Amino acid sequence: MNKYTIKKAFEKSFPSPIWKIEVDCACNCMAIEYRDPGTTLPSFSVLDFDGNVRCVALPADEKEWTLEAIQGEFLILKRFGSSSPIEAGIRILHYPSRSVVTTAMEYVLQEVYQGTVVARHRSIPEGLLFSMEIATGNITQSKDQTYLSPSLHIHYPIAYTGTLPHFIREIPFVDSIWLLPFDDIYIWSYHLAQEHKYDLHIALSTKNELFDTKIILKGLDRLIPQPFFQVERYIFFLSHTKQEIVTYLV
Repeated sequence: MNKYTIKKAFEKSFPSPIWKIEVDCACNCMAIEYRDPGTTLPSFSVLDFDGNVRCVALPADEKEWTLEAIQGEFLILKRFGSSSPIEAGIRILHYPSRSVVTTAMEYVLQEVYQGTVVARHRSIPEGLLFSMEIATGNITQSKDQTYLSPSLHIHYPIAYTGTLPHFIREIPFVDSIWLLPFDDIYIWSYHLAQEHKYDLHIALSTKNELFDTKIILKGLDRLIPQPFFQVERYIFFLSHTKQEIVTYLV
C-alpha cells in the first residue's frame, strides 16, 4: 500500500465566520476566534489536532478583544481600538474553567514567549518592558533575560512559478498552483473549473511521481487566494464561507 496518501482527519463547523486561528504545537491544539456578523463580538473554541473539542464558544465581553496566542490551557487575548494604544490591554483566559486569569488594561502586548507575555506600560516611556506570567498573571519588570519562543510550526504554501513536473503540468489548473515541500514529499494545491464554479484540489508527489489527489472543496464561486496551512502532518483548509475547518493528514 502506498504510504503517500491523503486521509481526512476531521471537519468542524462554526456558527460564525472564522477570524483567526492560533496553534500550540507543544500541546497539539488550536484556538479559533469567530465573530457574530451582527454584533461582531468574538467567541473562542479550542480543538486538538484530531478534532476533539477542548473548549467551545467561550465569549468575550467586548468586540475589541482578539486572539493573540494559545499556550497549554491558556488563551492570550489583546485589545485593540481606534485610539490604540490608549485602548490597549491584555487578557489571559484559562479555557478549561472558562475563567479570567488576569486583565491588564494598562499594558500593551509586545510579544508572547513560552510561559511569558512581554509588554510595556502605556504610561511609561518606551524601552522599559514587563514580563507577565501566563499561568498566574503576575507582572514583574523584565530583566535582561533570554525568552524561549513558543512551539509554532506553521507553514504556508507559495504560488509556484518554476518549471512544473510533467505530472502536474498536465493538470488544467486555473490561475496559480500552490506548493509546499514537506519532509520527502511535495504538497500541491490548485483549482479546477467545473461548470462555472471551482473545485479546490490537493495532491501529493515526490519529484518524479504523483501519488494521491483529493477534492477538498467543491462548487466554489471564486478562487481561494491562500488555500491551506500546514502544522506538523496536518493540512488545514477553511471553507469558502470561513465557517468550517476541513483537516487532512498526510
